[in-house]
Amino acid sequence: MAESNDKPSTEEGDNLNEHRRRMRFQWQDLMEDLIEDGRRRGLFEDLPGKGRPLDLERNIYEGSQALANQIMKANDIKPAWLVHRLGVVEAIEALREEMARTWERYRANFAYAPGESHRQALNLGWDDVMRSWQAKVDKLNKEVDLYNLRRPPGQTELYKLRLDDELKRIEAPRYLM
Repeated sequence: MAESNDKPSTEEGDNLNEHRRRMRFQWQDLMEDLIEDGRRRGLFEDLPGKGRPLDLERNIYEGSQALANQIMKANDIKPAWLVHRLGVVEAIEALREEMARTWERYRANFAYAPGESHRQALNLGWDDVMRSWQAKVDKLNKEVDLYNLRRPPGQTELYKLRLDDELKRIEAPRYLM
């Protein structure tokens, strides 16, 4: 070594200076060099999981919800809020399909009604249908409110239905004339 214990040899000093320079300016290059050096020395040969794909499904930053989500996914179970949302959306679609079918039937019957008495009967029936649909819309809106209260903060809320908007969707009048 050198004459004094305080001074490193020239070779050690050069290595130390090189190390300091890399540490200060070239972190990425230094890391790549260290990884490459470890690869050459065989440090990565006997790692657990070698030859198997990475588990990219796990999120280590997820916290306490991660285990619950993993168990639910493994057992094909959906969260309660999602099941509720799917039920509400399905009920909304069913109502819209029913409205479209019923309107087509009333439209055709009203257009080809043989007389005024038949048209009046269709008007009364249409009024009953409107009351029934309004009751269904009110019931669905309560379910929408329940879902919106229970949904996680990051999930999109459902919007309430309005009978007039749903009638516009199928191009149906509120009152038959």
